[in-house]
Amino acid sequence: MTAEFSIQHWFEDRADLRADFLRQCGWQKAVLSPVGEDCAFRRYFRLVKEHSAAILMEAVPDGNALASPGHSIQEFVRISGILRRADLHSPEIFAADIAGGYVLLEDFGDVSFKKALENGQDAEALYRLATDVLLRLRDVSCDGLPDYYQSHVHKGRQRIVDWYFPVKRKIKNPEGLVNDYLAVWQQIEKSLPPCPQGFLHIDFHLENLMWMPDQNGLAQGGILDFQGAMNGPIPYDLANLLEDARHDIPLALRRSMIDRYCTDMGAAEKEIFENWYRVLATQFHCRIAGQFIRLAVRDRKDRYLNHLPRVLHYLQEGLTHPVLAPLQQWFATQNIDFKVPPVLNPDEIKKFIRDDAF
Repeated sequence: MTAEFSIQHWFEDRADLRADFLRQCGWQKAVLSPVGEDCAFRRYFRLVKEHSAAILMEAVPDGNALASPGHSIQEFVRISGILRRADLHSPEIFAADIAGGYVLLEDFGDVSFKKALENGQDAEALYRLATDVLLRLRDVSCDGLPDYYQSHVHKGRQRIVDWYFPVKRKIKNPEGLVNDYLAVWQQIEKSLPPCPQGFLHIDFHLENLMWMPDQNGLAQGGILDFQGAMNGPIPYDLANLLEDARHDIPLALRRSMIDRYCTDMGAAEKEIFENWYRVLATQFHCRIAGQFIRLAVRDRKDRYLNHLPRVLHYLQEGLTHPVLAPLQQWFATQNIDFKVPPVLNPDEIKKFIRDDAF
């Protein structure tokens, strides 16, 4: 990818393909309004014609060199069906051109759980609903889903070393540093009983849940961005929800939702769950802290750095848990702390990033 590359220009060069897809679906006369994009190469439009509305998802097609890992269009379509059959509210798929990178789907409106919270909706009620959706996800089949432990998500826990360390130290990482770091995680994980496994949404947070109060029960929570679903450790999604990189969540509310999720567990089972919750949450923050820096340096997407102080706070908080004592000690021996977000100059940092950084 050259420095002059623009994903927006890439999409606009395909305007005729988009028009052909809409014509085949009978939406050629619809008015298109942009409704957002995400850190993957994917964007959305609301289509309106007469009294009907739908959402057009436009993405880099599966198999293209630009496609982001875990963002398969085919999996989006397939998993939406799995969730709907489990009586969860994923969008109905009206039409799809998987090879072309287009999906026409149900419009869930404009109000995400995050926006509902900002508009004054009761926070505890929203998080209860989100937690109850996760409880239902425990019953969803994992057949055909990739293994979390073989995924880019799990591998991404090394990004704290690959990207954060060079920013703090202003030098390239020495050979073997990532392996030393991963060995500490292996030591921690081996000290715990096996973690319960099941269906993982993988990106479960307030902006991927749509508030639909005209529905009943769990259907009030419309689920989006589930195409990266995996089979893996079930505390992961709850950690993603309750320690969201984009939003401050009071500790008491986090505690209440963990208790709600664990209501049907005995004391020993709950202890296992909570220890793994801490492990997975902190691995998540190690991935995200490095990923935000990676996006700024490699892709010139620096807006995510606004959330870095929050992620570093979660990291500091998590490292006080006894189960993570070996990791806290390792960071200390490396003279790495997370108290002050680093000042980042992407052009300066590039020269300190190893070629094998993930």
